[in-house]
Amino acid sequence: MFAQPLLSAVPSGVLDMTTDFTPLFVGLVMTLGLCVLGLVAAIGVYDTWWAKRPEQNAAHRPVATPHLPKAA
Repeated sequence: MFAQPLLSAVPSGVLDMTTDFTPLFVGLVMTLGLCVLGLVAAIGVYDTWWAKRPEQNAAHRPVATPHLPKAA
């Protein structure tokens, strides 16, 4: 009895967010996922490159200090 007057104010051609914007939402999620994977790969490559640098590894070896005469 009251269902028909309440539903008459709602238009039948309402924008359906699930069907209209699904490709956009899926594309955004996939793009964000690929960006995160790209950042993880870039950080991994950078860390691997930094660990293989000979200058960085040489800095951890003890270096003999030169013998300096006593100052006045």
